[in-house]
Amino acid sequence: MAVRLPAKRVRDRLEAGDPGLVRTLSALRAVIGVALTLAGLGLSGAPAELLVAGCFAPFTVALALGDGAARDQAFVVAAAVPVVSIVLLMGGALAPYPVPAGSVFVLLIFWAVYVRRYGARGQALGILAFMAYFLPQFLGARMSDLPGLYAAVAVGFAADALVRFGLLRTSPGGTLRRLRRAFRTQLGRVVLGTIDLVRAGRDDVRAARALERRIVRLHRSALMIADVLGPRVPGGTGEPGRIAQAEVAAQRLAVLAVRSAADPAASSRLREHLVLELRAVHGHLARTRNGRDGGGLDAAHDRLSLGPATPAALLDVHDAIGELMRAVAGLRPAGDGAIHPPEHGPCRPVISGAAPQAEGASPGRGVLRPATTWRAVQVAAAAAGAVAGASALSSEHWYWAVLSAWAVFVNTESSGDVLVQGLQRLLGTVLGVACGPAVAGVGGVPVVLCVSLVCVFGIFCTPPDAYWAVSFFITCMIVTVFALLGVFSTELLAVRVRETALGVMCGVLAGALVVPTTVRRAGGERSLVVLRALQRTRPPRGVTPLGTRELDRALEELRGSLRPLVHPLNPRRTHRAGARHLLALLESCAYHARSLAAVTAVGARPARPGGAGCADEAAERVRGNLDEAIRLLRAGAWPATGGHSRTLERIAADPRWPRDHTPTGDRALFHLCRMEEATAELARALGGPAAGHRRARHRTAIRPGRPPRRPRPVAGSGR
Repeated sequence: MAVRLPAKRVRDRLEAGDPGLVRTLSALRAVIGVALTLAGLGLSGAPAELLVAGCFAPFTVALALGDGAARDQAFVVAAAVPVVSIVLLMGGALAPYPVPAGSVFVLLIFWAVYVRRYGARGQALGILAFMAYFLPQFLGARMSDLPGLYAAVAVGFAADALVRFGLLRTSPGGTLRRLRRAFRTQLGRVVLGTIDLVRAGRDDVRAARALERRIVRLHRSALMIADVLGPRVPGGTGEPGRIAQAEVAAQRLAVLAVRSAADPAASSRLREHLVLELRAVHGHLARTRNGRDGGGLDAAHDRLSLGPATPAALLDVHDAIGELMRAVAGLRPAGDGAIHPPEHGPCRPVISGAAPQAEGASPGRGVLRPATTWRAVQVAAAAAGAVAGASALSSEHWYWAVLSAWAVFVNTESSGDVLVQGLQRLLGTVLGVACGPAVAGVGGVPVVLCVSLVCVFGIFCTPPDAYWAVSFFITCMIVTVFALLGVFSTELLAVRVRETALGVMCGVLAGALVVPTTVRRAGGERSLVVLRALQRTRPPRGVTPLGTRELDRALEELRGSLRPLVHPLNPRRTHRAGARHLLALLESCAYHARSLAAVTAVGARPARPGGAGCADEAAERVRGNLDEAIRLLRAGAWPATGGHSRTLERIAADPRWPRDHTPTGDRALFHLCRMEEATAELARALGGPAAGHRRARHRTAIRPGRPPRRPRPVAGSGR
């Protein structure tokens, strides 16, 4: 038991940081593919150069494909054979001539970026072509060396195919099983974060921010499950509906925990009482995650019921715990890898007042189309500058600068992204070079090969937001290659740093000067996608189940676009505060949209007379506020000053939903009114005509015995 407990903790932490173990499996495929290639070529007595060439295939295929669909993987591996063969021939023929080789490299880079417009397959083939041209330059290969290179690369492709389609083949059922476990793990971490906040008894900023990050990871896990289930399982029914219920219950619990943290009337004894309930939920999640029965939640909640003298904030937390218990009890077992059909037949969210969207269309299609042509021009310009500058620094190793100029544009969409990624690449390279002598001197060839396998695993297993660590592992792997080839020297490492700095500088300049896309422009376009998703997820008369996955996906893309602006090291504090305020407002709207979807999914209708009319009027005002915000964003507006920068803090500042108003119809109306307030505040933050309106005019408190007051709509919306 003492041995199994640490292993279980390690697996839980791994699943929390890597939902579905996607990166871990990709890293294992690369490591095993490289190891099999080294074993096959080593037994045949191949020289070190061919060992490096053979490892190119499994490493690059893992880099290009990741964990995509099996059909896409098979297509790319099959198409890569002729592409790589042709590019290797060009690279070997031009390697002795730096100027023609550099010119062709620039043209190849333009093509490799341009084919990204054809989706994941085009991007994968572009990466394979780029790396295939880079390989002869790195090895200094000539035409006479090409037969050996072809044979070594063929062995590498065979090893990768054996691992990818045989030893570590993944199925949708297995992926779904791992994602279900990851979702429960993330749900448990949210519960643990709530325990820390409840127990603190004060407004703990660090604990609240950690809880926000865990909620974001929970949404990502749910999105990954929705991607595996596909469009045949609608978002309002079946398993996606139950997952959405658990998401909403967990976030509502976190919001109420933040609100209760500042309540001075809550004693430590009452807080410990709630902690016991939360620990019961966490224990249930741990048991069901490991395939055991997790019953008894309702009994634990009844047994730990609080007294009537408990402060209202803690009573709200107590009720939210009960709601989370019921949602958790309805989740499918984590060990169930079957893809179940919906229980109530096909159901599609009704989109009122919005253009219909094609099945499977991406959320931002038609709004933020990737400008692959201009991005190809940017990368080609950066590569041309790198070729010209690197030739003056080192005529033999000019390709390092081109590699860095290419790498800083990978998975970026704005000049700010390029700058952040370039600085991270330079930092990782410097750290790797600093560790280079220690890595190269660890021992003989077997030890060096083992270190290189560790570096390969680190490259693929590192989270995407830690690109400096990826660059560090890449540099350490290159050091092991230098040691294997017998060319390692500190002078060579110094050349590597200079060439990397030159490539990063060329990439940053090209991103800022050649058809630049600023962070604000990219963030504004992503914000438009979020607002249009909000328009499509508003309830028609409050009775139709809503699908909010499109909204969650748009928010995830917005967070990535705004990452350079909200970075703590961003010196422009006003822009940073405005971006955080914008993100908090949009996430608040998304929270109430999810809550509204969870309430209407059970067929809730307004409970009091006149409730349906109030819901229609509130929905109309939400539509007007969203139209005004869209108009302002199109005109280039941006929040000038920051308000709430934390999402949970912003939502917790909303009026409390009275506990004595239990009908779900009233709760749906409550969330609709809160969504109206958030959208009105968003329009005012963007500098709209409603900036002079007092927030109190938009606060709609649901009082017993009468419908809520009608807030004034945003002026200028035409409503």
